[in-house]
Amino acid sequence: MAQLNHSKKKWVLVTGGTRGIGRGILLNLVEQGYYVVFTYQSSIDAAMTIEHQLNQTDDCVKACLCDGKQFECVQALANELLPALGAPYALINNMGMVADALIFNLDTEKCDDVIKTNLSSAFYFNKCFVPSMCEQGNGYVIHMSSISAFKGNPGQTSYAATKAALIGVTRSLALEVGRFNIKVNAIAPGLIETEIMQDMPENIQQKIVKSIPLKRIGKVEDVSHMVQFLISGQADYMTGQTIVIDGGLSV
Repeated sequence: MAQLNHSKKKWVLVTGGTRGIGRGILLNLVEQGYYVVFTYQSSIDAAMTIEHQLNQTDDCVKACLCDGKQFECVQALANELLPALGAPYALINNMGMVADALIFNLDTEKCDDVIKTNLSSAFYFNKCFVPSMCEQGNGYVIHMSSISAFKGNPGQTSYAATKAALIGVTRSLALEVGRFNIKVNAIAPGLIETEIMQDMPENIQQKIVKSIPLKRIGKVEDVSHMVQFLISGQADYMTGQTIVIDGGLSV
């Protein structure tokens, strides 16, 4: 791995940081003065563009190729990052995917891929990085859940299952590591304006907006600002919780 010149900045690990909510989180964290390491799996062009653009004025971000679905890959990444940077200040388990299909048409291979991407990866990153945070005696873990964990959507049985499971992981892990001053919380976004929304027909978007009490689709910043708050030190008596950010859609 190339030399990491993070100076004395606190560093944060964001899994899946090349697009959507993950990209928004890393951009906001860089603005807040953190050194951000983010993972990517196949979007090498997007990852290299982010790294190049953000490092032009200050060395503040590092892109790392890592297949989070494979424990060996996550372990190898930890073996490179921890000696170079020490324990992360925060770990944001954000990587995720969808593979919508009604149960009648469920592709079991895609279903397994959703489970490994959304859920297994969180176990792997937690196992490889949280022990070092416990030794450090301070830190934050955030799991990116979804309102699908509470509000079912047709065709999203596998996705909803993983997002609900992450809430259980959050609660149990908070109990395990609280004595080491590690705060573990989850964020459950609703419909957020990301690249996926660009493919949604306008009439469908308008129909969804009418069902949201705040009458708008969420912005990536709505989520990234919550991440910023949770790791800022201003929420240090909060752990094991799930914060819903959906404009009231699940009410």
